[in-house]
Amino acid sequence: MKRIALAIGLGAILSLPLGLSSSMAQEPKKADTVTTEDIEKEVKETAKTSAAYTQQQREEYQKKIDAKLNEYGQELKEWKAKVAKKEEKVKAEMDQQIKEMNQKAEEASKKLKELKTKTGKAWEDLKAGMDSLMEDLAKSFDQIQSRFKK
Repeated sequence: MKRIALAIGLGAILSLPLGLSSSMAQEPKKADTVTTEDIEKEVKETAKTSAAYTQQQREEYQKKIDAKLNEYGQELKEWKAKVAKKEEKVKAEMDQQIKEMNQKAEEASKKLKELKTKTGKAWEDLKAGMDSLMEDLAKSFDQIQSRFKK
């Protein structure tokens, strides 16, 4: 009885590879072919996506700079009101600092307008200059702000 069961089991096991190979022979595996048109389509889609991403990054950067310049402008107005209450010597010194800060903010605003009209390499170059200008503006802002806290 054990021999019969063993013989049936072996027969079933041995017939499996034959069944698989015959089904594989019926359906040959097709190779995926890529055409020039497929590549061109992918390249166009990638370029379109890249351009959209770059535009989004530019707009976010410009909004960030606009918001920061607006913040500085509001603070400068408040500082001017505070300076009016100070002694003449202190007032003259602080007025000068505020004037310099205003000039830097105006320069940054002009550069931002120019930046909004540029693309590609020109935009990258202007952005680097804008970053530097904003760092300088932030330092000036912090210096003036520390004076008002005294």
